[in-house]
Amino acid sequence: MKNFLLILLIIAQVIVLQAQQYLHPTPYLPYKYKVLDSANIKITYRLTYLKDSTQTNNKYSDVQTLLIGSHTSKYFSQQYVDHNNYLKTYQSKAQSVSGVPKGTLGIEIYKDFKNNKLTTTDLNTDIGGSFLYKEDLPQIAWIILNESLTILSYPCQKATTTFRGRKFEAWFTTGVPINNGPWKFGGLPGLILKVSDTQKNYIFECIGIESLSKKEPIKFYETGYKELSREEYNQLLKKYHKNTIPFVKARGGKVLVFHELSGEIEELKTQSFPYNPLEKE
Repeated sequence: MKNFLLILLIIAQVIVLQAQQYLHPTPYLPYKYKVLDSANIKITYRLTYLKDSTQTNNKYSDVQTLLIGSHTSKYFSQQYVDHNNYLKTYQSKAQSVSGVPKGTLGIEIYKDFKNNKLTTTDLNTDIGGSFLYKEDLPQIAWIILNESLTILSYPCQKATTTFRGRKFEAWFTTGVPINNGPWKFGGLPGLILKVSDTQKNYIFECIGIESLSKKEPIKFYETGYKELSREEYNQLLKKYHKNTIPFVKARGGKVLVFHELSGEIEELKTQSFPYNPLEKE
C-alpha cells in the first residue's frame, strides 16, 4: 500500500507507529527518578542510521549525549529529552502534543564502572511499556591500527572489532584519556569520537565535548520497567517486526492505515516492518 499517509497503533490510545527496530518513544519522560552520579563532562554525538538496510537513501538521525561521572556514565537521546522538556509547557495548558521528532530513540544506556555492569532501558515505546535489561560491561576485543584522523581538532587513531554480529571501525583519542564512547562502546585507551559498522548502517560521530563547570545529575528514570534478559528483549523486538499484527492484537490493539487519497481508514490484516538492529546477535 503506497498511498497511505501514516500508520496508527491502537493500544488503549492512538499513537504514531514508526517502523524501526528501536520503537518510537512516546512523549514525555516520567518525573520520578533517582540520581546515580554527577557528571563533569558531556559528550554530544550524532547518530545516523538505517531502519531498512535495503533502502540506503532513507536515513534517520538522532542527537545523543554521553554524561560521564566518577563511577557511572549515561548515554541517551538528547533530542528526546529536549522535546519532552518542550512539551511540559503545553501539558499544564491542556494543549495537544505532537510525537517526538523523526529518528529519535528511547534507549538509555548506563555503564556502572564500580560494579562492572551495564543497564539498558527502553522508555515507553510503541511495543507496549518500558523495558530494562542488565549485563556485564562488554569486553570488546579491539585491534588498534597505525592509521590517524583528526576529529574536532583531536588527533585520533583507528581501531577495529567484531561485536555482536557486526564489524566496526572506531576512531579514539588519547587527548581525552577516558575509557568510554557512544552506545555500549568502550575499552580503548581514550574516548571514542567516531564509530560505525563497516556497512555504514550505524554511524556515531562526536559533534561536541564540554567540561561542565556545574555538574549535571545522571538520572535513572523510574517508570515501572519490565526486566528481561538482553536476549529476551532482542527476541521481543524481532517478533514485533516480523509478526506485527498478531503481536499488537495479542495486547488488545489493532493497526490501522489512513488512505490519503480517499480519506478512508482500513485495519491492516498482514504487515511487517524492516528489522535492522544494531546488535545482530
